[in-house]
Amino acid sequence: MKKLSVLTLAATMSFSAWAANENTNKAFSTTELKAMSCADLSVEQANAKRELAEAEKNIANINANAQSPAKAVSKWAGLASGAISAFAGNSEKAAKVGQIAQNIAGEEDSSDAGNLTLQQAIKAKAQTNIDNMTVYQKSKKCKI
Repeated sequence: MKKLSVLTLAATMSFSAWAANENTNKAFSTTELKAMSCADLSVEQANAKRELAEAEKNIANINANAQSPAKAVSKWAGLASGAISAFAGNSEKAAKVGQIAQNIAGEEDSSDAGNLTLQQAIKAKAQTNIDNMTVYQKSKKCKI
């Protein structure tokens, strides 16, 4: 039963990461850029700039949190909690110690804002879109 739960969780997380990457990490194609008017290019470029700024802020927060001493304690407490749960059996004392370790570990940030790989991909996509839109704005002689 535990194996099934772990496999289900892993599959769900993998699918959600794949779906997020499919939707958020694809830069505009040249066909899409060619079809955009000057106004569309300006609006989408502004959106890309906001997306870039947000991704950079999230990456800075992730890096700052990774360096936090509390994060290291939380990581080790989470590992201890897992080990105690796995090897302790039905002992009441082990269950209490495991619960204390879990409380110290706290909640793991599983949001998109806390996902470094996703934020780096969003940043790269946004920068690519900004660069490509600048090229198309110049080629279409848009007034910026």
